[in-house]
Amino acid sequence: MTTPRTSAATNTILMPLEAESVARASRVYFLPLRLWAFIFVVATLVATLTANAYAFDSPWVGVGLWLAVVVALHTAMAARAVPWIPGLIALIAILQWVLAPWAGYHVPAPISTLTMAVPADQYFRYAVPATLLFTVGLYLPLWRIGRRVSTARAPMLPPDFVRSCDLMVGVGLAATVAQGIGVPFSLRYAVALIEYLAFVGAFALALARADGWGWRLGGLLALRAALSTTDGTFHELLLWLGYSFVLLAFLLQWRPRTLGLITLSGLLSLGALNELKLSYRLELSENPDLGMVDRVTALGTSLGHQLQNPLEPFTGRSLSRTVARVNQGWIISRVMYWTPTREPYANGETLVTAVRATLVPRVIDPNKYMAGGYSFFTRFTGMSLRGTSMNLSPAGEMYANFGPAGGLAGVFGFALCLGLLYGLFARWSTDSTLWWAWAPYVMLYTMQAETGIGEALNHVVRSFLILWVVVALMPAWKNLRRWRMMTRRLRYLGIQFSLPSLTAGARQR
Repeated sequence: MTTPRTSAATNTILMPLEAESVARASRVYFLPLRLWAFIFVVATLVATLTANAYAFDSPWVGVGLWLAVVVALHTAMAARAVPWIPGLIALIAILQWVLAPWAGYHVPAPISTLTMAVPADQYFRYAVPATLLFTVGLYLPLWRIGRRVSTARAPMLPPDFVRSCDLMVGVGLAATVAQGIGVPFSLRYAVALIEYLAFVGAFALALARADGWGWRLGGLLALRAALSTTDGTFHELLLWLGYSFVLLAFLLQWRPRTLGLITLSGLLSLGALNELKLSYRLELSENPDLGMVDRVTALGTSLGHQLQNPLEPFTGRSLSRTVARVNQGWIISRVMYWTPTREPYANGETLVTAVRATLVPRVIDPNKYMAGGYSFFTRFTGMSLRGTSMNLSPAGEMYANFGPAGGLAGVFGFALCLGLLYGLFARWSTDSTLWWAWAPYVMLYTMQAETGIGEALNHVVRSFLILWVVVALMPAWKNLRRWRMMTRRLRYLGIQFSLPSLTAGARQR
């Protein structure tokens, strides 16, 4: 048997390795039972020792704290075995639907609009079970996938794979330039999908350990940060940073302590960024002709000054603004206050609208549902949106459709679909870890706990279509499909394998 060939340019294996070795020890969601016992003991202690803090709010807060510790510890421990995107999605939901609203009941809101609209016990009696079922729905389809942990790290690369990924990065950058120059409104989202392909290429290069993957990914994130200074909106940058964090934790095998330190640093930076956004947006409104270089410089200087006192966003009035920015529970509470007292339950209308908007192009139906929550937000909260976009969140939207009990079932069903979607990439990754590069692209907006179901569904369907187009047109990605990889593995072992010849032989028999 010959030695696998390598490329001097990429220093990456171009021929398949031996079959992946799999850890024999049984796992439950990638962890042995002894670690699960540790997680449950720590979570129970935290919920018990903090009981006095939530005794006058709702016992459900204790359940939320318990769930937060369980998911956080499990995510930190499982991150080395798999890019654990479900844990990241669940943690954001817990933060925005449970922990931040709990703080919102005790920290004065910066404006009266952001005040929690229903009593704490009423809110948490729905929000915590909804968050718990959301997490269970995410995890449930992955039971079998998490029973064993693959120990293989080096993916098999088809020929010209690195060049194909560089092409994706280049095409994505060209689409970014086109967005900056200006494209028709009806084409902006389509161009954005092409733009995001740059991250697929960069993630794939990272997973392949190709030379220069670090500066490619870092450059894309820096460009996204620079573009965010145009209007002071940073949510897409934060999404890509979150997914990059998960993939790098898997790729570089970060330990839980390292993950904790990076997470803490990220939270402090987010607090500082949130605090300076108001002043930065005011500066943009006063100087609309400010160039990008000046904007980046101004924002970087302000952020640097803010980070010199990293705890300031968590004190006084700054704390009120920080909590209000993270707290999406005020929207859910407003839905609970307004529906069905002033607006009857929608009985699935918003879900039908989401499906229809996904299937029917805007060219055919120019008046179809528009992302941003402009129609549903006012209807189910009684409040109008001015100069901003926000939606009801899956928990709020399901409540608006079906009420408390039906809302819980709806949240669970929605999360179950997300778990099945993630499971698809997890199964593909058993053939090649390079398929993980597509998971953030397809699941991009599912990580936003405040997004609407219509936005999430529309992005998943459209991005999946782009995925199949790229896989069909690019031989390097096409060769990662299962039967092609089996053929190459057998050829690597010296077995001449031909599907047509096997078929002919079967006919002769």
